[in-house]
Amino acid sequence: MNIIRNIPEMNRLPTKSKLTKYFPFMKKIGYKLTGSFLVAILFVLAVGLFFNLKMVQSNYSHLMNSEFQGILDAHEFAMKQYVTASETWSKHLADENELRDILSRSELSAANTEHFFKEHEVVFFESTFVNLLDNKGKVIYCSHQCEYLGNSFLGVELIRQVRRALTTKSAIVGDSDKFAFYAASPVFKKGSTTESIGFVIVGKIIDDNYLSNIQLGDDDIEMAIVRDRAVMASTIKIDGEPLIDIPLPYLEYLQLLKKTDAIIEITFSKQKYFVTAKNLVQMSGGMPGSILLLKPRKELESIESALFSQYMYLTLLSLVIIIVLGTVITRRLLSPVINLTKASIEVASGKQGIRAEIQSSDEFAVLARNFNTMLVTIEEQHCFIQKQNESLEERVEERTQDLHLVMNDLKKLTVAVEKSPVGMLITDSTGIIEYVNPMFTELSGYSREEAVGQTPLILQSEHTSEDKIKQLCQQVSQGHSWRGEFLNKTSHEQLLWHRVLITPITNEDGLISHYLGSIEDITEKKESEEKLIQQATFDTLTQLPNRFLAEYRLNQTLSAAQRDGKKGALLFLDLDNFKEVNDTLGHHAGDELLKRVATLMKNAVRKEDTVARLGGDEFLVILNHIQKREDAESVAGKIIKLVAQEPLIENCSIKVSASIGIAVFPDDATKAKKLMQKADTAMYVAKKQGKNRFSFFKSEDE
Repeated sequence: MNIIRNIPEMNRLPTKSKLTKYFPFMKKIGYKLTGSFLVAILFVLAVGLFFNLKMVQSNYSHLMNSEFQGILDAHEFAMKQYVTASETWSKHLADENELRDILSRSELSAANTEHFFKEHEVVFFESTFVNLLDNKGKVIYCSHQCEYLGNSFLGVELIRQVRRALTTKSAIVGDSDKFAFYAASPVFKKGSTTESIGFVIVGKIIDDNYLSNIQLGDDDIEMAIVRDRAVMASTIKIDGEPLIDIPLPYLEYLQLLKKTDAIIEITFSKQKYFVTAKNLVQMSGGMPGSILLLKPRKELESIESALFSQYMYLTLLSLVIIIVLGTVITRRLLSPVINLTKASIEVASGKQGIRAEIQSSDEFAVLARNFNTMLVTIEEQHCFIQKQNESLEERVEERTQDLHLVMNDLKKLTVAVEKSPVGMLITDSTGIIEYVNPMFTELSGYSREEAVGQTPLILQSEHTSEDKIKQLCQQVSQGHSWRGEFLNKTSHEQLLWHRVLITPITNEDGLISHYLGSIEDITEKKESEEKLIQQATFDTLTQLPNRFLAEYRLNQTLSAAQRDGKKGALLFLDLDNFKEVNDTLGHHAGDELLKRVATLMKNAVRKEDTVARLGGDEFLVILNHIQKREDAESVAGKIIKLVAQEPLIENCSIKVSASIGIAVFPDDATKAKKLMQKADTAMYVAKKQGKNRFSFFKSEDE
């Protein structure tokens, strides 16, 4: 409209620099629109990236699970086929008359035995071996180099099963420092099917070479065989050596055992692997075992990295487009608004004769014309009073908006505190409770009426020391927050563990006016932690410390003895004839016997001494601070007497006694492992001397 341009007394509008003074860069509407578009685009891209990553991870997991299950089934089938072949071989050898003749002779001929096994080509592939046992379970022949030639093999659960059942059985068994497939068969006397004269074992070592030979599928997929969450053999190499004897994380391994088709992540040698497992039923001794497949996570990481890079390029492109569009909107579409803004700024500053110039015929032109007309009217009719009224109205409106904002924030805060899953309380500066939320009432048992006017000490139990309360009060009174845990007592006299946070609140002068406290129930977490510690450190049958805790206490005792210059003793106890009790009366009677012996041993020592069960019928006694060797002799004699005289099992004719080996520290050793070895050696000397006695370690015993 040309009429707008021809209004008289028109002053120049403010320059761009003046406009920037009133409206900085981030306050201009054009840049606000551009920023809004940028935030929206970034949000959409972030959500898209998140869901795409989740979809990629899910699809990758499904593909990998399908691949893993196929390979696991193939491996399990291959192992079963090998076990079947081993059982067939051992049964075939056991049925040979020539082998019966060899075992029937009073003296074993190594040459005849070697010739027999070579003639039958028992070593039918690499690492297969054959062991020959006499009827008492002693190893009388090994086709490979072994450490147990001439020793009894009845400690192996598989051999005991074959001896009892007199039939062929197979399992995965520990062999020296490795594990192996064992297939064992009884060798019967000629013409008999119930009288065995020995046993033959066909086996194969399970190591990385064996796993590499049977490995199937992708080259990136590694394989491992695990027994009781310890890696027995694997194809993973670290510094050229296979990864073995590494325990798997306990909770993750339990998850694999409960759901064998699950895929979890485990870190080995600073590299993440996807892991799945399948249970093995061939493990001896009832120990859980499984086949594990491991695939490095690097393939998925490369896919995620590529997807992330694509989204980054898309984000940069979107930023450029939005910035360009924002510039166009600011310069072309919003130029009338900018002119009006400039004019209004000058008018608000008190200048006279300001007019808005807009060269257009749209709504902005009408607005500019009305704006200029209004300015003329205001200047003619009490300009000063009108400006004061406008200023007052603006201030009232701003205060009203501020008040609404404060009220809204207060409502939100009130709802958040009332609905909080954490107990909340507010006290005055002296500690008197002024407010509690519903969750505090639920956790403490005190109603709001009962709690208000009291102090938080209503929750204090006898398990909280006064020193801890003083430390808390001193810290918060100095303006610092305090965080900790209390075993509190509710109004119903129930003891609960609470995690507590207390924060001081200051006024405008910097003085503490109130305290804000929060409590959270962590009782279940505490009970779970205590239960896990109990299971990890104590024997479940006798409730005595297990091997792990016994070795820890022995190390502590040795350190204290070395530091204080005092002596102590280690007693290694093994029950005589315990196996006959198990074989005759059953394992239940054996368990009752072990519990009874544990009680007798605890009663025979001091409170500061330690009685532990190492496993089976082996026990350990740690005697602290003895004056002379006779002190250990007295305790050992007392235990032997109690075990021999007490009726440990009712109606049992088997005479149960104890053989004890004694090692004195620091005279015999200063290291826990060496001391236990010497006490064990002394115990075997006591057994050789006739059992039901004790023996001190002597250097010639070694």
